[in-house]
Amino acid sequence: MDGAPDHLDGMKDGALLVAGQSVSLRSLVVERLRLAIVTGRFRPGQQLRERELCELTGVSRPSLREALRQLEAEGLIITAPHRGPMVTILTSEEVSQLYDLRRVLETFAAREFARRRRPEDVAALQDVVRRLNEVEEAGTPLAKLEVGTLFYGAIATGSGNPYLAQSLRALHNRIALIRFVSLHQRERTAQSFATLRALSAAIVAGDERLTDRLCTEHLEVAGKNARSIVDAGYRIPGSTDDTGLAA
Repeated sequence: MDGAPDHLDGMKDGALLVAGQSVSLRSLVVERLRLAIVTGRFRPGQQLRERELCELTGVSRPSLREALRQLEAEGLIITAPHRGPMVTILTSEEVSQLYDLRRVLETFAAREFARRRRPEDVAALQDVVRRLNEVEEAGTPLAKLEVGTLFYGAIATGSGNPYLAQSLRALHNRIALIRFVSLHQRERTAQSFATLRALSAAIVAGDERLTDRLCTEHLEVAGKNARSIVDAGYRIPGSTDDTGLAA
């Protein structure tokens, strides 16, 4: 199990409560439900019952349905005939397709970042790397996921192409649960974080060729690991426990 825990260290039910908070209600519901899916609180293939979700979030059905429509547009849930909304299950082939696309888009974004190197973007990337270093040893898998998402977001922004950044955000939403499971693999996480630091250094140095190579290799390994996770039923590959997330 590569030193991984017997269960995913993720979101608790109490964190789903939205009622009484001042930010846009729809945005909050979407954010909390997205996080619940990403951390495996709602499993791939699990039916999402409106009554239960209303009780957990403390919001009305119209607000909940708006949030579910947004999550369906993001590809995190689907509406199945006679079953209603349920969490999307990705097949191994779909994961391969998503990671192939990610490799093309993210490598291009990183290469563009290395070419442009706007000072504000470089500073933002270096700040994220510092935060990455802080969570590597003691951070929870969720904290590592959040910092990793900030890192990839900084690369997308650094490309200078907002359409590319938007596409990458949508893609990362689709694979976030897989990334979260992967972050329970301690050795794999250490290798990944080391690569991200090297990638950051190549971008800051303006070395487009090295940036391209590091990003391509990193995502090829990540794609292979992602397929292994899905093939194992959203479990950590090699795990013998019964904590798989597929319904």
